[in-house]
Amino acid sequence: MATIQEVAAHAGVSVGSVSRYLNGHQLKPTNMERIANAIKDLDYQENFLARGLKNKQTRSIGLLMNHLQNQFSATFIASVSDELEKLGYSIVVSALRDDASRLKEKLDFLMTRQIDGLLLFEIEPTAIDTQYIERLTIPVASINTPLPLANVDSIVMDNRQSTQTVIEKIIEYGHEHIGIIAAPQHDPIAKERLAGIQAAAANHPDVVTTIYFGDYSKKSGHQGMQELLTKNVSAVFICNYKMALGALQAIYESDKQIGADISFASFDYFDLSEIVYPKLTVLRQPIKEISQLAAKRIIERIQTKETVTSTTYVCNNEILWRDSIAKKHLLEDNK
Repeated sequence: MATIQEVAAHAGVSVGSVSRYLNGHQLKPTNMERIANAIKDLDYQENFLARGLKNKQTRSIGLLMNHLQNQFSATFIASVSDELEKLGYSIVVSALRDDASRLKEKLDFLMTRQIDGLLLFEIEPTAIDTQYIERLTIPVASINTPLPLANVDSIVMDNRQSTQTVIEKIIEYGHEHIGIIAAPQHDPIAKERLAGIQAAAANHPDVVTTIYFGDYSKKSGHQGMQELLTKNVSAVFICNYKMALGALQAIYESDKQIGADISFASFDYFDLSEIVYPKLTVLRQPIKEISQLAAKRIIERIQTKETVTSTTYVCNNEILWRDSIAKKHLLEDNK
């Protein structure tokens, strides 16, 4: 079995550099690459258990999610796992399965694994759960749900502003009656997206928005779109991925053509948006950026001995403008 000295010699760096790399410190990119290649070439396997006992660290990060089934959650797990692995950490994943009453049970489970840090993904704690999280002595980061606690960093997206930008563009294109399929208003993300829509509409008193509240499912998106089509809306905006799929199905079943008979935009990037014609205007959440930031910040807090002030980070959603949004007079010309 290769030793750390042999890894250092193979990489052409000092033993100290290899040790710092294995402990998750950032080195020169060229040195990190050479060390990673040396580890792979020599099949170096470190005794993480022994090191954990010595340093009182397991080099593992807990990730608690609301559920694992949706595309965004699955992509985030894959991305943040890769980022943490680059920094020498593994990940322990658990999920509530949409049962908020199990939050303390799941937190207890992760803490028994002696995790060094905790990532909360779209978790909305009750007052009692918040007190539990506030007492944790390990670094915590909350993704997509701001958590105003001294020991918790929050990483959120500009859901309100980016949604408002899209609706403003739709209005600029002459659309005066816009259909909305919104998510249930019991979570901060759904509230922020709807708030962005309402802020845009408030700037234009002549614009009417007809809102249908779905339940995140494809079925509710289909039902919502069927209802909106009876209201003669000229443009629609869908607030999440699965509801967008259902809405698209309803539009195609109605024999209406996107970009010709009705304008369409939605939240969440999905492969279908690239394949259909015309390509769909979508808001893409910056999963790579979020994952890198979450991994970097949680490891920084683990390695920093002194008290670190919690911070809220805002990542910008990317708007992919496509031909599915057309100027209203062009839609009228096609009739």
